[in-house]
Amino acid sequence: MGSISLTDLRVEGKATAKSSVGRLDCLVRLLVNQSDTFDFVDRGKKHELYVEVTPISFDLSVKRGTTLSQLRLYKGRDYDISLTKDELYFEEDDTFPVLDESGRPYRKPCEDRPDDIWFPFRLDLTPDPSAKCSAFVARNGPELFPIDPGRKKYYDPRPYWESIESEHDAISLEPDRLYILRSKERLRIPPHLALECKSYTTEMGEWRIEYAGFAHPYFGALREDKKGSPIIFEVRGHNVPTILTHEIPLGNVRFLRMSKPAPQPAQPPSYEKQELALSKCFKPWDETSTSK
Repeated sequence: MGSISLTDLRVEGKATAKSSVGRLDCLVRLLVNQSDTFDFVDRGKKHELYVEVTPISFDLSVKRGTTLSQLRLYKGRDYDISLTKDELYFEEDDTFPVLDESGRPYRKPCEDRPDDIWFPFRLDLTPDPSAKCSAFVARNGPELFPIDPGRKKYYDPRPYWESIESEHDAISLEPDRLYILRSKERLRIPPHLALECKSYTTEMGEWRIEYAGFAHPYFGALREDKKGSPIIFEVRGHNVPTILTHEIPLGNVRFLRMSKPAPQPAQPPSYEKQELALSKCFKPWDETSTSK
């Protein structure tokens, strides 16, 4: 794939799949020479980089130049670059990054976590205003033909996905199927912050966040409705059926200081207006036929 030299001893790198690829149930991992973990680029060394790609639910066809992974560079230790709960609450209302479902600053204390930099985000199972459902689950079977994640709004999503409506504010996860869910908390990230997400815990049941990732400055901040955008969770059930309930904590997020405020993009970023969203290579769910 290529190489990178991190000569600054304060800088290290972390990689994740592009969100549009993760939502296709495709496992993308960065392989780094002289590293004992995936997706991590150690400081003070020159590294050869390779990408391991494993599609799970769908066959994928990709073209030369298609972006599958993204690398972020971190300068300093976790507690040097992360906002603690107390520091986050000092943010003014017009820069506070977490909003409730109505678009108001959401400042509920997170005292249930001993870690002072991670904040739990909860599952929202209310019907999505556009898709009119609570979640999506990937279909499995040989009838699925190869798709190209580089093409935008091209494929009918219904051969690939099923919609789910929650019953009694809960959904059941079937083993080894990928679910697309969204957070109740919404984001309006100011230019001086970014966000990193990881799975909440592996002790809450037989499921895990598959592609916990990253949100950049201005994510959700440029929407005309000022409500912010939710995080999308890609969740896989394991071994036995599992019940997820409305507002259960699904992911932990931490807010990171940028080295300097990011300039506002000329065009709103991808997924800026997202609610419950599939990969951008699919047509919006509400624009497709309701027949299955």
